[in-house]
Amino acid sequence: MVPPVIALVGPHGVGKTTVGEALLKSFTSRGLVVGVLKSTKEATGATDRPGTDTTRYRAAGARKVALWGKELLVTYQEAPEREAFEAVLFRHFIGCDLVLAEGFKGLSFLPKIEVARQAVSRELLLLPGTVAVVADFQAETGLPLFGFEDAEALADLVVNRFCRHLEPHVELLVDNRLVGLNRFVRRALSGTLLGFLSCLKGLPHQPEVIEIRLKRPKPSPPGK
Repeated sequence: MVPPVIALVGPHGVGKTTVGEALLKSFTSRGLVVGVLKSTKEATGATDRPGTDTTRYRAAGARKVALWGKELLVTYQEAPEREAFEAVLFRHFIGCDLVLAEGFKGLSFLPKIEVARQAVSRELLLLPGTVAVVADFQAETGLPLFGFEDAEALADLVVNRFCRHLEPHVELLVDNRLVGLNRFVRRALSGTLLGFLSCLKGLPHQPEVIEIRLKRPKPSPPGK
């Protein structure tokens, strides 16, 4: 399965990598496997030097980091020629729960978080696909607005909106009838069940499929 992508966009110097580092730490603390895909205007050249954005992302906990230039895609593994966006995700980020991209303003289909800083410009891009704004000033956009210190809340938005495929798939059958469950009930049932199972010995560490059959005893006849 190709992982979902959320892109950080904005002019140079607004702090996209700073926001990305904070998000990455929040995502990895939640157990997510996160890849990073960074766009660059450089055609070729040395990468992954100490202090560069790619080394900062790796130090923050990214499982894979890719730097996409005009002629070269660097993933710190065998680098292919530049390919279609979906093909790069499929071939190099399978196994990631989420890909955090930086740049790619021209890809209208990508969901985006715009990063802005008033010292650079108060004029927002508001590109197609923008789902939130991170800024150090008040911006009337109609979109969720976060400060640079709000990484946890921003991570909540991303996870809740784009990582629903990671939630346990829960189905309830009652007397041969499938019962519809909302998100809260699914989470409550799976959390309670997994909590009980974690106390039992001899079970797989991370079971994939759990089935329970509960049969209620027939009520006793009146008078007994």
